[in-house]
Amino acid sequence: YYSSLNTNKRGVVLDLKTESGRRGLDALLATADVVIENYRPAAAAELNLTPAALAARHPHLVVVTISSYARGSDRERSASYDLIAQAESGIMSVTGEADGAPVRAGVAISDLAAGLWAAMGAMAAYARRLRDGVGSHVEVPLMDAALSLLSYSATAALATGDDPGPVGSGHHNIVPYRAFATADGWVAVAVLGDKFWPKLCAAMDREDLAHRRDLVTNEERAAARAEVDAAVEEAIGALTTAEALGRLEDSGVPHAPINSVLQALDTPYVRQRGLVADAGEGSRAYSIVQGPLRDGRRPRPAPGIGEHTEEVMSEVLAADSTDLAEILDR
Repeated sequence: YYSSLNTNKRGVVLDLKTESGRRGLDALLATADVVIENYRPAAAAELNLTPAALAARHPHLVVVTISSYARGSDRERSASYDLIAQAESGIMSVTGEADGAPVRAGVAISDLAAGLWAAMGAMAAYARRLRDGVGSHVEVPLMDAALSLLSYSATAALATGDDPGPVGSGHHNIVPYRAFATADGWVAVAVLGDKFWPKLCAAMDREDLAHRRDLVTNEERAAARAEVDAAVEEAIGALTTAEALGRLEDSGVPHAPINSVLQALDTPYVRQRGLVADAGEGSRAYSIVQGPLRDGRRPRPAPGIGEHTEEVMSEVLAADSTDLAEILDR
């Protein structure tokens, strides 16, 4: 977990309960553009690291706070994690099968969303600082980030007063748009557009369905969801995964195999794109999944705890500084 999320960083450890550690941090912040923090309010106040305190000492800084709940709210002192955010935001209520228990999304989507919102907020605030010359505070509560992912589901619920509920791998309004079992695996099929329906029918050798005037539009197919899904289930279920994928590829219908993680990491596309990369060298070498934005350089491995304290602090403190000596002694 640590190794995958901390590549291309340098690791510094400071004891913020000591004067030398606090002065070292201020020396770092004097050279920084953005600082990201996720202290609880009480801890931030104790360490004099609240956004207001940081802005007073370093007015140029963009301070980004990733919190469980918004500062100043009635929940500001409550703890939260991805599971809690998914539960409270309603995400778990729309995930899983209709007749099953609530299900957490398989990846930490609330955490990841908060990180992405924080990155966008930091860049926007930094751009404003370049224009106006002053820093600002950006707050991204985990709960807010999770709720933002509901998007059109929340809008529909507000408009109709109806809770959407879970639909498995399917979609509330698009049919067919879900995973289907083959004779030896699973495939996903997305008829997102009426032009794909007759193509899917041809791939399934069910041209009779394409000629049905009551199944031409998505609205009509959604009204006959059970019948449509059953027909696709029967046709695809009679094929092997390879056969189904071959027919769907030839038809032009959007589709994909349901891969395991290891299968996904070993597809021709992933290899072609170089999305799995080696980080580090020798005994510290390991592989990571890179993001879509890359510059072609080999990723720097995640640092050891405090690995670069001397290197970094020597850049911001004078060589004869007593603070530097105290920091390194610790």
